[in-house]
Amino acid sequence: METILFKALQLIVSLSILVFVHELGHFMWARIFKVGVEKFYLFFDAYSFSFLKWNKEGIFVCNRKVSFRPNPSDTEYGIGWVPLGGYCAIVGMVDETHDAEHAETDRDDAFAKRGKFAQFMIMVGGVLNNLILAVLIYICMAWHWGSDIIKIENLPFGIEYSEYAQQIGFRPGDQILAVDGKTTDYTRLNSNLLLANDVTVRRDGQEVKIALPDTIGQVFLRDNLQLELFAIARMPFVIDSIMPDSPAEKAGLLAGDSLTMLRHEVTLALMSHKGDSLTVDFYRGDSLMSATMLVSEEGKMGAFFHNYMTEDVFTHIDYTFLESIPAGIKRGWNMLYNYVRQFKLVFTKEGAESLGGFGTMGSIFPDTWQWLQFWAMTAFFSVALAFMNILPIPGLDGGHIFILLIEAIIRRPISDKAKERAQMIGFAIIIALMLFVNLNDIWKFIIQPLFG
Repeated sequence: METILFKALQLIVSLSILVFVHELGHFMWARIFKVGVEKFYLFFDAYSFSFLKWNKEGIFVCNRKVSFRPNPSDTEYGIGWVPLGGYCAIVGMVDETHDAEHAETDRDDAFAKRGKFAQFMIMVGGVLNNLILAVLIYICMAWHWGSDIIKIENLPFGIEYSEYAQQIGFRPGDQILAVDGKTTDYTRLNSNLLLANDVTVRRDGQEVKIALPDTIGQVFLRDNLQLELFAIARMPFVIDSIMPDSPAEKAGLLAGDSLTMLRHEVTLALMSHKGDSLTVDFYRGDSLMSATMLVSEEGKMGAFFHNYMTEDVFTHIDYTFLESIPAGIKRGWNMLYNYVRQFKLVFTKEGAESLGGFGTMGSIFPDTWQWLQFWAMTAFFSVALAFMNILPIPGLDGGHIFILLIEAIIRRPISDKAKERAQMIGFAIIIALMLFVNLNDIWKFIIQPLFG
């Protein structure tokens, strides 16, 4: 339970940063074009109740006025009590904050009184801010932490290919040279393979091009295959040390024993024999031996393997501040490009079934606070939020932009009532999607584990 709450906390903090930056984008451009902003809220103040509210009348905490007062402001700033999202209520705009009757489109500082360029910039401001934030995070990550890559040619024991990889054309011993004609490193190999058209390998001294099927992504989702095991570094499982009173110790295994299975094969075998007996073969010196152990309920044997991924395998890159700028921009672009390419899987049966909500998002965070991981996930979610918001669905920024484009083409405004109806349809679509992905989470994390 503590782990779940800790992951939930990381998710809330991450999304709070993203929502604030997104809504700030709308707010900034509204101010630039002198459009009024009635409310600027992090989280939702459902039923008009909020934890914190600041307007020209003063500061309110839990809707009770505090004695001191800030500078008067026409905008009400606040933190709602429902920790989901946030909003920027813009004067004269028909959206989730105003219906057609209460939008006040006749005010001088109304959204409707501005030109199409101003309206477009106000609407796209949130998406731009999220993309800029992601790039800034990647720049800071490169500058502070640098990056560690593993060159394929530096892997001491080469690459092992999964059964599915061999079915589509890979062979044991293939050395990957390029993916879609571009060199790649082991760190990004599998994610690149998922989106690639072809792979060039060296086989028996000759270069061979392997065409990848278009359905590779659907196969992974349908068969619940692990992407990281598609092409994995070959690593022997040589025992470095053993925990006292562990299954490995009780089975008679000793430090220095070398299991006949590779490291990832041991992991898979242990996970498939949770709470059950598992027989392993191993070498002790030149002698081939076997032992039977009772695997723990967590799928552990209590043995630590010798780590062959030493500094000789990793290539660390340090960046100066100026060098980190193009590195961060490149990483942000690649993240957006790959996310857009993978989005097509959503429209397949397998992709729809794999969609997840807040549970899936929270599960990605580590069990302990790690700044590098936190900022990496925040940057990824920022890219995802930007792309999802630009989709032409009424109620999202992309929906408003789509209406602006229609108005520019037909050279007359669409009625506020029509916008309100589109808003209601879009809102229904968004609610349905939210219910679907979060019900998927309930199925994956609660019902399926309980009932198999």
